[in-house]
Amino acid sequence: MKFIDLALEPRSLRDAMEMASLAKIMGYRLVAVENNDPQRAREYARVFTGEGIEALTRVTIEAESWGKTVNILKRIALSFDLVAVKPKSAEAARLAARDPRVGLIVLPPGMARYMDKSQTAMLREGGAAIEIRFLPLLYGGDPRASLRGTMIIARRAAAYEAPLVVTSGARTRWEMWHPRAVQAMLVAFGLPETIAKLAVTGYPAAIVNTKARYHSQGREAD
Repeated sequence: MKFIDLALEPRSLRDAMEMASLAKIMGYRLVAVENNDPQRAREYARVFTGEGIEALTRVTIEAESWGKTVNILKRIALSFDLVAVKPKSAEAARLAARDPRVGLIVLPPGMARYMDKSQTAMLREGGAAIEIRFLPLLYGGDPRASLRGTMIIARRAAAYEAPLVVTSGARTRWEMWHPRAVQAMLVAFGLPETIAKLAVTGYPAAIVNTKARYHSQGREAD
């Protein structure tokens, strides 16, 4: 089984080495390494590759005004294998989902209202997926609110048949989640076991196959 985590954010080379070693033990076969510096992201990604884990680079863009976001995408999209957008408005969430350069729409717990039928339609049109990070469940604010918001997003995504990708957002090995634990958590949220499994296998694999290929073809064209 090919477990995938599309959001690892090591803070240093040492963290990357420790995380890569643990990812191998946990059974991950593919990861995406995030850093705003594409060279640093590639450096960390090579550490995972050295452990026999396929590794991609990714960046997350916060989107308030879509016009500004489009300009950022034009500037940096081809420097990374995957691009995620964290919307600040419903409009940004909709437009990001339709953009062929965007693979993941990051919805934190407080943005559960953006996961609706309209968003699902946009995701299908653009081929992107909703991303839920488990990191907010570990830190910050009211843990009950984080848990509730995350659960609502996951349930709505399943109900509307939207592709759902669950990531750890881990910065150190201590923040990493075993994929079986992720699946169990989603089932506890009320998701069918098949959807829980797809969230860490099939859905992220589909995003990699379409969006990473898109960026690769763009670099070749340049």
